[in-house]
Amino acid sequence: MIRIAVLSDPHLHDVRFGSAAAEARFVRSLSDSLHSTRVFNESEAAFRAALDTVAAEGIRLCIIVGDLTDDGQSANWQAVSDFLADYSRRHSIRFFATPGNHDQWSMTGKPLAKNFVDPAGNVAAFAGQGLPGSDGAQSCPGMRMLGYDEALPYAGEFGYHPHPSDLHWETPFGTTPDMAGRRSRVTSDRGDSALISDMSYLVEPVEGLWLLSIDANVYLPDGDGGFVDCSKDGWNATLRHKPYLLDWMRDVARRARAENKRLVAFSHYPVADIFCGLTAELETLPGSRAGARRMPTSDVAAAIAATGIPLHFSGHWHVDATATAGGLVNVSVPSTVAYPAGWKCLEIDADGTHISDRALPDAPGFDAWFARYAAEADRTGQDRSVLSAADYRQFLDRHFRAIVLQRRLPEDWPPQLQAMAERARLPELVTRLSLPQAARPDIAFADIFVDWYRLREAGGGAAAGVSRERRALYAELAQGCARMDYPEGSDAAILAVFLRTLGLLLKGYDAKRAALDRLKEAYVPC
Repeated sequence: MIRIAVLSDPHLHDVRFGSAAAEARFVRSLSDSLHSTRVFNESEAAFRAALDTVAAEGIRLCIIVGDLTDDGQSANWQAVSDFLADYSRRHSIRFFATPGNHDQWSMTGKPLAKNFVDPAGNVAAFAGQGLPGSDGAQSCPGMRMLGYDEALPYAGEFGYHPHPSDLHWETPFGTTPDMAGRRSRVTSDRGDSALISDMSYLVEPVEGLWLLSIDANVYLPDGDGGFVDCSKDGWNATLRHKPYLLDWMRDVARRARAENKRLVAFSHYPVADIFCGLTAELETLPGSRAGARRMPTSDVAAAIAATGIPLHFSGHWHVDATATAGGLVNVSVPSTVAYPAGWKCLEIDADGTHISDRALPDAPGFDAWFARYAAEADRTGQDRSVLSAADYRQFLDRHFRAIVLQRRLPEDWPPQLQAMAERARLPELVTRLSLPQAARPDIAFADIFVDWYRLREAGGGAAAGVSRERRALYAELAQGCARMDYPEGSDAAILAVFLRTLGLLLKGYDAKRAALDRLKEAYVPC
């Protein structure tokens, strides 16, 4: 049997930022954490807890589907390189990564600005050189995301360079690991073009297993000497601007079948719609940005499936979900630093391919910076409910609720829905929708709104922390709205779209089980 751990988006942040000094000067602020899709300073504790479990289970191969670092600074790259080298040395684990959008910035890199909190709760900004609008921030040359070629020396051991024990290693461009020979020309819609490095590779680390890491990042020249990151478009941009990858994937799949290799592909972005058509439904809602980052369109997913690749792991979304496109199964892996934290275990044997979930309920040391957070909260009046969390899962749950209500609500949804979420309760919503007035629990709409995102992040299943009773209630409301015809643009019409998408999210669990059952039936044909 071949056993592989698959982790995603650990976003490792080094609170000492490469310094040997005793004081951690680079602890991200509580305010930044409560407005981010992930937590920062807890990343090492969470990564360590996950890898300790991997090691305890005796797994010796580990895929990481992007965003190894939190924004690709040299200090964070050095920290993750040292961190994984330690696990390789102590537990003989080999790591295979794929580039995320937080690991590098095109060929040039770019300066960054971050807020950090000291032990007294004072928050200060640190910025890299040349960052516009950073007046008042302390200068920090290391606050810079590296470019491709700068990141490779730190990342080479994670599959990007061949290892002496590898049975096979290649890239879309040949067998040289030198980045000078691993570049493609990309062209913007304006006609500007540039040569961009590509860190894709194929490796056979053990007999009969092919791991295909696909660099799906696209950076287009902006016409002013800089670049535009196309990560919000995912594989839609990849196929448009890096079509050679599809030819290579097709050739790899053909050779894998011919040579009876077990082929496992992975990239940072999903290659199928993990949200069951959610984006298309949200696009009917004026003013909504909840679907702004796109899933692959049906033709893009079909083109990828036609390559013959049977199984693909993705990250980026911090979501636990599974989807299919033709004969291709896409498994979206949750992050270790976002709700609900976890990873996947892939097992391949003569009986078939099996994928199981591994939750991350706790991370010893996750509360190491709570004293600083408390001091910051005392100074700023910041919400401190996260500080009473009993374990890492509860900490992430409370962090998740805060970002949904403080960030997602105002950023993603039209004003009418925001107003309802701030004050309405379920009985009032039922009245607005003209649905049957059966006995309804007196639930705040804000709680339903948070559940919407919980179900999205956890693929619609029980792992979302939404009770069976509430899931049944939401399914009933979604079905009721689907049968009604509301005036376009009315509060009722907007609310109905929200509840119909809630119904779509509930289907995510069934889609996941169906996809995994397909994998269990037999050996995945390669």
